[in-house]
Amino acid sequence: MRNSSLALGAVPEKVAHWTALLGLKVEAAFEPSGDEDLFPNRVLVKGDDASWLAANKGAALDALQFLIHEAQGQREDAKLAYLDPQGTRLFRMKELKTMAAFAAEKAKELGQFALSGLTPRERRWIHLTISKEPGLSTESEGLGHIKTLKVFRSA
Repeated sequence: MRNSSLALGAVPEKVAHWTALLGLKVEAAFEPSGDEDLFPNRVLVKGDDASWLAANKGAALDALQFLIHEAQGQREDAKLAYLDPQGTRLFRMKELKTMAAFAAEKAKELGQFALSGLTPRERRWIHLTISKEPGLSTESEGLGHIKTLKVFRSA
């Protein structure tokens, strides 16, 4: 169980501190995503070394994100901070919303449509987007971290 209690408002300062200890020059600040249901508490990370966090499929970003969540001691998405190096995650969210709209149209037309190779966060964004569409449902399929998401007409 998480016992830490880093306040949400203190996350940007903590990100700047921890990255500075690694020798990275970055700034972090809250910036709205434009869709707080999908991407709440967005912390934009920018600066000379911000791209290092997104390198290697975002391994360093995922590690830092995990540490921030552990320090926050929260389990609710709406209370957790989400790091976004140079806007890459915001761009991906918008891309996935477009993919979800396409999948919704195809599912209405064909009965179902599948999107493959999605991470848990990406699948969540699509599940939430499709949940606003009447008459459609979603389901993740597969084993492991990367899965397929199926969009289909509800009964």
